Amino acid sequence: MIWLVAALLLFAASALTIAAIGRWRRRRARAAAAAAVIVPADLAARLDAAARALAAAPPWQPSSAPDAPPAAAAVEAALIAGDPARALEAAEAALAAAPGDPAARVWLSWALCANGQPTGALDQLRRPPDAAGAGAPAGPLAAYVAARAEHLRFEHGAGATGAVPPLVTTADLAIVTLASGRGAATWLTGATDVQLSAEQVRAAIGEHREITARCLAGALDALDAAPGFTDAAYLAARLAVKAGLLSAARALFSAIAPRIAGRPDADSFERDRRDLEDPAGAVAAAQSPPPPPPPPTGDKAKRSRSLRVLP
Repeated sequence: MIWLVAALLLFAASALTIAAIGRWRRRRARAAAAAAVIVPADLAARLDAAARALAAAPPWQPSSAPDAPPAAAAVEAALIAGDPARALEAAEAALAAAPGDPAARVWLSWALCANGQPTGALDQLRRPPDAAGAGAPAGPLAAYVAARAEHLRFEHGAGATGAVPPLVTTADLAIVTLASGRGAATWLTGATDVQLSAEQVRAAIGEHREITARCLAGALDALDAAPGFTDAAYLAARLAVKAGLLSAARALFSAIAPRIAGRPDADSFERDRRDLEDPAGAVAAAQSPPPPPPPPTGDKAKRSRSLRVLP
């Protein structure tokens, strides 16, 4: 009798263990599925609509907007020519001539982004209204520049460089790895002996998701207002990849392709398109741990909020 009771208890314990393991595996599967797409579902629908609208719309040039400052054409011409330094000089001169003009601040912010200075761009966009009552900048260019600057600052804070970082950055790969339950502290911090707490992991993943979704929504706002705005479409396509919306990203890349020839971002666009179709090279490059963060001076050395809490 004793042996029968022991066998029954062993059987019950085994069944409970198997059930617990099954529940754990299901939770891991659900977490991995949730990590694959990290933005609200409505943004996926908006991406599909934006790709269709872009294919049907004529190209939109920001300098054609009614509120474009007099120097807009010069700034845009310099950007098209691939001379961001000259664009910045023209934009700074325009704002100096009209310091109360919100549109001039938008154009300066765009030039700052093109020069890899997103914090300066955000500073211009977020300046409070002046004494003459000039309010916050508005319009498709302002929405695009705000989204681009915010996301670029986040990428720089996580170790990326340049005005258009690679499509798959070290931080992107680290976040995907963390979300799947594996360690990625080295890629996030540049240190090989770091252990992240569960709270730090949640903070890093949460910030990546939040910023990606917010900036994608901003790029789509710009496209809603100006469906032919290629720059906004390119930003939205890049963010769609980071959000895990690969089908929508491919559709938008395909819609952009006929418009990209002769643009200064044509090389980065082709690089991103190759990496989207065959990400092996991009992932291999992103697997190299970032160097230790530089001292906190200058625009590019500022780290994003969640990454600052990491050792």
